[in-house]
Amino acid sequence: MLRKLQAELSTEAGAPDPRQRQYTTAVLLTVVVATLLGWLLSVPDSVVLAGLTTVFVLIVSEGHSLRADLRLFTRFAPPLTLVMAVGPLLENVPVLAGALVALVVFGTGMLPALGERYRTFGQTFAAATLVATTTGVGSDQPPGALAGCAVLGTLFALLLRVLIGSDDPTRAIRATVAHTLTTPGPGVVADAADAWRTDGGVSWLGQVLAGAARFRSAREVLLAQAQQHSGEEGRRLRELVTRSDEIAAELATAVRSRVCTGLNQLARARPEVLAGQSERELPEAVRGINEGLDRVRAAVLERDTSPTTAPAPGGRRQQVLGAARAHLSLRSALFRHALRCTLAVAAGMVIVLLLHTPTVSTLLLGLYAVLQPTARDSMSGALERTGGAVLGVVLLAVVIVLVPYAVLLVPVAIAAMLLRVRALREDYRLLLAALIGITVLVRVGDLERHSLVDATIGFAANTAIGAAIALAVGFVSYLVLPGSLGPDVAGTVRSTVWSLSELLRSVRASARGADVRSALRAAHVLALRRTQDLSGLPAMLDASDTADPVTEHGARAAATALDALRRDLATLAFRPASEKELALPALRAVDELLGGDARHSVPDIPGDQAPATELLAGSLVENGLHARAAIDETLGHDEPWKSYTISFVRPERLRIR
Repeated sequence: MLRKLQAELSTEAGAPDPRQRQYTTAVLLTVVVATLLGWLLSVPDSVVLAGLTTVFVLIVSEGHSLRADLRLFTRFAPPLTLVMAVGPLLENVPVLAGALVALVVFGTGMLPALGERYRTFGQTFAAATLVATTTGVGSDQPPGALAGCAVLGTLFALLLRVLIGSDDPTRAIRATVAHTLTTPGPGVVADAADAWRTDGGVSWLGQVLAGAARFRSAREVLLAQAQQHSGEEGRRLRELVTRSDEIAAELATAVRSRVCTGLNQLARARPEVLAGQSERELPEAVRGINEGLDRVRAAVLERDTSPTTAPAPGGRRQQVLGAARAHLSLRSALFRHALRCTLAVAAGMVIVLLLHTPTVSTLLLGLYAVLQPTARDSMSGALERTGGAVLGVVLLAVVIVLVPYAVLLVPVAIAAMLLRVRALREDYRLLLAALIGITVLVRVGDLERHSLVDATIGFAANTAIGAAIALAVGFVSYLVLPGSLGPDVAGTVRSTVWSLSELLRSVRASARGADVRSALRAAHVLALRRTQDLSGLPAMLDASDTADPVTEHGARAAATALDALRRDLATLAFRPASEKELALPALRAVDELLGGDARHSVPDIPGDQAPATELLAGSLVENGLHARAAIDETLGHDEPWKSYTISFVRPERLRIR
């Protein structure tokens, strides 16, 4: 434990990290001072809400470069502050409180359609609304105290974010971009590109991403060729991949560094030289690997900080409208799950308003933990989450009964949350579990000591009631809502590939100068819906007794690769026309891959002046290669890259709606 703490307070090189230590010190001192002030001024609940506001704001406005995080702060912090200040006041207006909770749960359940940042905000905002509106924490405090503490909590979150990033504002985005050189798999470049655009699109990082995308696509081609050969030739190709990874890892270290005055011998090496194959005939993919690594080397040394070409105007608006058209329908898995969550929360809200006791405060949080908003169309693991929520509340209540002044665990819990913001962002279950624990600790203070045993039973019973509502609504919805039963892996994968083919060919036509705006919008809507359905399929297979591990793994791989491919295509669709033309070779190559073409090569993609498009083109090829392998696995082909034909026809002829 001590070593882990020392590692977290140190840099990657092992030296003490002054900013991280200042952050930890600021958190601990502020929590201690705030706890003392809350006790002296008799406003402990307001201080708790201030601490939770800080946690919520940090979750949604931390993780990128300082500049990008400050933009996210101005966008997401005001609604969180408002709901934390106003939510406790709605206890006396039950109709308004119920309407607000239902509206927020449904709206935030639809936000994942807009991207990862909005998914994180939606989950956090829903949790903040439930805590502020339904738990009763702070409901006895004056409005001025609530508003002041919420604002102070937000300002403290801003202070912490500036403190941790003031000495090196771009460290987070450099680490994200460097991640693409060391982590294989679909979607890595797409995620990094999203973070890079959010940061403002600095040229040298875009050049690194473009080089990394070309390196990764050539690497996947080389691995595919190695799978086709056995014996000495296969080992030779895999050795080239291993040496390429060693060079890329060294370059990733240079990308993460704040300054770079030169590269060591390994970072400047060639994979064929390290593998002792420079005198032999090499596959064309090795040239692509070297070109990608050369691009990274030049970008790391030059570090051009000018911004890249902006996307075509109106692109973001079209993406938002397309997401709305795709998912505001019962045919959308995302819409069905948002509706399921809303119905369950509405039923739980009625019970909360009827009982109106401190022990009912964990009902909705327990309900929401069981529903797992990101699980979409599945109740997979719901029974385990139910048992975990109830057992956790029981154990905590026992601690409260046996330990005097257990309420002092509240500031400890808030301090731990502030020091583990990244873990809370990555695991929503952990956030909800922490909120349930804090709610129990705060609300038990409203009860007399002699009734703590009754309170233990009450908290556990109401948490179980919330979980039972979630299970009941989830089960009934599977019987009523369309598309919830009988996961069809092969059919879902085929329909997703058909929709992506339509989007890809629309983008190709647009790049050639054709006016296909209407067809492009329609294809974008269809691809959004199909990839969303496919993304929910692995969770449905988890709950199925008939699904085998191979099918589940193939469906998960296909969902990740095809969704990353869809994101690249949607982004490319709204780049300037001159840049889309540069990506035509990549679009043609991916179209052939999805159609079952067994050939695999890295197309020539010019684009020295357009890194944003070149990284998209390289990412398209890589994700197309991953998708090809996943389709083969999902549809039951034993031989990798076995050629077969998927007949692409227009979706309306297949009656895909």
